[in-house]
Amino acid sequence: MKKLIILLIAIGLSLYGCSQDANENKTVSTKYEVYNSKWDGNPIKVKQRNNNGDFEKTKEIADLIEVQKLIEALGNAEWEENVKVDIRPPDYSFTWNSYKHDVWVNEEFKRLDLIIEGQSNYGTLSEELSKFVFEMLTGKKINS
Repeated sequence: MKKLIILLIAIGLSLYGCSQDANENKTVSTKYEVYNSKWDGNPIKVKQRNNNGDFEKTKEIADLIEVQKLIEALGNAEWEENVKVDIRPPDYSFTWNSYKHDVWVNEEFKRLDLIIEGQSNYGTLSEELSKFVFEMLTGKKINS
């Protein structure tokens, strides 16, 4: 009887450990899943939040090379997994391959902060990448 109890405990701990590994691998792959998939060809429509709190389309990116550069830059963000963000409404938003991105301009640090809705991911771009992505999304310099 004692051996049976020890065997059941060992099996239970093994199953628990395997389920934890599976969850961790799924979370880590979100960045890979989002940014390593092929572009679906739909233009990226950038929307900016106006003074009324509504979003209006400000730019459309449909050039393959521009889209590839943008997605490569976003893939290089410092992404944190399983993060719930509760801050002011985003300054910009856009959708790439059905992944809706919300973008905040952090003027203090001259950086962009991002989330991918439905993915529980929070990303921060370096100052250099922020300048590049902001200009791609808006056509303006980040300081203006």
